[in-house]
Amino acid sequence: MKQVLIVAALVCSWSGLCLTQESSMAPSPRRLTKIVNSYPSPSPDSGRVIFQSNRSGRFEVYSMKADGSDVVQLTNMPGDNVGPSWSPDGKLIVFASGRDGGSDVYVMNADGSNLRRLTTNALDNSHPHWSSDGSRIIFNSSRTTPEADRSDPRKEQDDIFSMKPDGSDLRQHTHCGAICTYATYSPDMSRIAFRKVTNTPGLQWDLSEIPRNSEVFVANVDGSNEKNLTNNAAFDGWPVWSPAGKSIAFASNRSGPANHAQIYVVNIDGTGLRRISSPPGSYAQPSWSADGTKIYAYNNTEIGDDEWGDVVVFDLTPAK
Repeated sequence: MKQVLIVAALVCSWSGLCLTQESSMAPSPRRLTKIVNSYPSPSPDSGRVIFQSNRSGRFEVYSMKADGSDVVQLTNMPGDNVGPSWSPDGKLIVFASGRDGGSDVYVMNADGSNLRRLTTNALDNSHPHWSSDGSRIIFNSSRTTPEADRSDPRKEQDDIFSMKPDGSDLRQHTHCGAICTYATYSPDMSRIAFRKVTNTPGLQWDLSEIPRNSEVFVANVDGSNEKNLTNNAAFDGWPVWSPAGKSIAFASNRSGPANHAQIYVVNIDGTGLRRISSPPGSYAQPSWSADGTKIYAYNNTEIGDDEWGDVVVFDLTPAK
């Protein structure tokens, strides 16, 4: 027995590969695949889901069946192509792309054909969403940032705009003087919900470099009667109006830690807050099915600068 131990010790000393159970020299793994499948948007009939994915090396828009099969790539062009949203009739997809510098809003047919550019400036135009009747596309834009401040990301301002699906009839809905992004219309198009960066204190685990907070706001469609719906020191964002118009789904890291968010639903008057996802998973970017019985979301993992994750769906009973 002693001879066996001696031989084993010699082999370990030569190879340097033997580790005892108590050894602290065990190597840490380095993740090689970091695929992000995110920002899901279900078709009106819930038969398919569009999403963004970097599986090709840059973000492109993809479509898949509701069970995750039959994945089809819809875009293939320079720059990241992100944040797709399906039109209410299922015929068109709107998304943002950096193919021409900056970020502009594009629209295409549901099969990826007939691509058209709707915004034409080198600033940030992103997070487009359709109105319930398909007559308008709402999005955020940094075009209201003063010219002198556009070279400093810390001074960027974003406001909420909308336009017709052909890019005409541009309207400004907010005058935030801050960062207002990710807007959605209420079903009757009389109100909007959006995420706004405020100067109120944030939790110590806030990941931003600037000690500001992020809240979900609702307002009249002209930007008046603005109301803070979340009013919490956590990061709250990605608000989407329910098809019935009675509640809003959003993501928040209020349960902690900083890189873990959960999906919440709240009534449009701020009451009835309820969490529909649970730790240890992290979920963001909710999107309702047209019948209000499901919420699609991004199930993500963040470790250091690495991030990866997939599209998931929550079944809601009863529909809200």
